[in-house]
Amino acid sequence: MNNPNIHTNPAITLEDIVRMKAEKLEEIRASKGRIRNAAQDLFRPKRTDTDDNVLMNNVSSGIAIFNGIMTGFRIINRIRKFFQTR
Repeated sequence: MNNPNIHTNPAITLEDIVRMKAEKLEEIRASKGRIRNAAQDLFRPKRTDTDDNVLMNNVSSGIAIFNGIMTGFRIINRIRKFFQTR
């Protein structure tokens, strides 16, 4: 009846469960930090602050602002023409 080949599982106590839970929680927090850092590295814009890039960014921004202002004037003129009485 007593078979020496049968392995019995050691009893898991409440303290063991609390310790394993704390270890897993720490692993999850470490993984979360690695995932956050990887995502930030993927989506962070690359800084290329050479003189040419700064100049082109400023020119591009100026053209975009100019286009926005001109579009606004055109819309206002069309609205005025629509509501003009003759």
